[in-house]
Amino acid sequence: MMVKIPKGEINELKIELCDLNFERSKKVNIVLLVISLFLVPLDIINKQKGLWMPGTKYLFCTHILMVLVPLILLLYLYKHKNINTDVKSKQFFIMFFAYFLFLDSTVTSIIDQLIHGEISVFVIGAFLIAVMTNFRPLTSMGLYFINYLVFIIGITFVQKNREILSGHYINGTILVLVAWFLSIVLYNIKVKDFLSKITIERQKCELESTNLQLTATNQKLQESLLALDESQNIIFTLALALESKDSYSSGHSERVADYAVEIAKYLNLSEEDQLNINRASILHDIGKIGIPDAILNKPSALDHEEWAIMKSHPERGEAICSKLNFAKEILPIIRYHHEHYDGKGYPDALSGEKIPFLARLVSIADTVDAITSSRPYRSAGTFEKACSELQKGSGTQFDPVLVEAFVNLYNNNSTKLNSIRSQVCLS
Repeated sequence: MMVKIPKGEINELKIELCDLNFERSKKVNIVLLVISLFLVPLDIINKQKGLWMPGTKYLFCTHILMVLVPLILLLYLYKHKNINTDVKSKQFFIMFFAYFLFLDSTVTSIIDQLIHGEISVFVIGAFLIAVMTNFRPLTSMGLYFINYLVFIIGITFVQKNREILSGHYINGTILVLVAWFLSIVLYNIKVKDFLSKITIERQKCELESTNLQLTATNQKLQESLLALDESQNIIFTLALALESKDSYSSGHSERVADYAVEIAKYLNLSEEDQLNINRASILHDIGKIGIPDAILNKPSALDHEEWAIMKSHPERGEAICSKLNFAKEILPIIRYHHEHYDGKGYPDALSGEKIPFLARLVSIADTVDAITSSRPYRSAGTFEKACSELQKGSGTQFDPVLVEAFVNLYNNNSTKLNSIRSQVCLS
């Protein structure tokens, strides 16, 4: 089966095959010359000893040709010193030598009918051409067909023994077909090797190009991250990126931040704590960027595997923010805002005072907004319901002190909290 060659690769394949055939032909030409220089003196010695048989003189002529033609070809190479860059000169050398070598083998076997009655040299020539050259099937077919005709016609006139002649017809035909088939197989193997090499080189270039692009992109990203790290606006950029994944979380981070800051003010926490609470609240769910949308926006309850993925977001968020210099102080808040006071939370099952105080505070604010905001599976609840749920979870999920603080805050300043909640409609 012939290997299909892409149009864009045909010329390159021709050049590579020409170079390969040329180098092989040069080497075989020299080997042929060396062998002939040995055979000619041997023929002369045998003649002097009276060992020549009928047909030996014709065989001697072929040996002379095997000296003269390779010498002429060597002179041709010497005069055409730029032949390595001249494709046509290479092709002429290859085809001339191939036809000469095969015809010489054919004529030698025809002459041998007068001496030994063998066709061994013809067979050797046929298989040598198959191995030595990588011709296209049609080119090799022409070469084999011409020599086969010369062979058949020649032995028909020279070989007088009909039984031997019949055997030569059969053997010669079969062996020529086998040699031609072998040449096609070797040609296809070479083409496949060439195409594989081209594919590998192309893929290598594409990988190198992609690697350069990735390197450049990574460098730009590093520069961008460095620039963003120097500006606290990164907080809002990351929060907006998260909220764009979940339509129900729009404005969630900002409202949690506002609730948390109001609780911090009610508890008279320092400005530094209030700043850290504000930043941590905006970034507390940033790890959800790595959660599939199908899980974030699922209208029904999550299954066990989905819930395990969802619970990974505090650790993901900590990992993301760990690259930001200004976020070092708020990493514990991001990681532990889903820990429960009784130790049944996640990701580390901390309990009581082992949970950072500000993380416990953000957990209260997060729960309040979750209850008072709509979700795919329920409508928004009231602050009264939020206070009731917090009190139910006091001492188990939530810090009792902070639950009491939020309930008192709502009772004393419900207007402020309601104004924060109104952002649900505005966002």
